[in-house]
Amino acid sequence: MNEKEYLEWFDSKDLGFEMFTKAGNRKCKSITRSVIKKIFGKKRISQEEVIELAASKIRKVMDKDGYREILDSEPPYHIKHYIMRACKIAGYDHDFDRFDLSSACYR
Repeated sequence: MNEKEYLEWFDSKDLGFEMFTKAGNRKCKSITRSVIKKIFGKKRISQEEVIELAASKIRKVMDKDGYREILDSEPPYHIKHYIMRACKIAGYDHDFDRFDLSSACYR
């Protein structure tokens, strides 16, 4: 699967991020998609930059009604999973887990 095919697949699916609401799932998908687009961009991005980019987007919503569960155990796992798949497709050897992502949200 190449970058274009992955984005088309990602966009075409009604992916669940195990948020409590459909709006929460859509927000997680939006956050994840924006990070994936950056990964597939022309400029190389380090693992630390990927984590910080995702964390900064999560920080913007984590205290808002309807999104407070974004740092429960499952949503960060799903966000990380789709980001890591994009990293592999883009040729990166980044390797981080949901705990790295969750921890970065509190920095």
